[in-house]
Amino acid sequence: MQRLPGAIFRQDNARPHSARGSQDCLHTITTLPWPSRSPDLSPTEYIWDHLGRRVGHLTSLNELEARLQQIWNEMSQDIIQNL
Repeated sequence: MQRLPGAIFRQDNARPHSARGSQDCLHTITTLPWPSRSPDLSPTEYIWDHLGRRVGHLTSLNELEARLQQIWNEMSQDIIQNL
C-alpha cells in the first residue's frame, strides 16, 4: 500500500482481515470501514456466489477457466442490472 499514495483500503472486518498481523499493517494507511458479509454493498460477492453455484466439479484449471468464461458469457442482463 505504500506504493499507492492516497489509496484507501476497504476493511471488511472478515476474520482473516482482522487478525493482529493484518491490523498492524493498517496503522499506516487510510481505511474505509465496511461490514463483513454484506453482498448488498459488494456486488462482486454476489457475482462470485453466482459463478460458484454453477461451476460444478472440475478436474483441471483449464476446465475451471473455460467453465467460468461460459457462465460469465451466459449471465443474463437482469442479473447484471440488479447488482
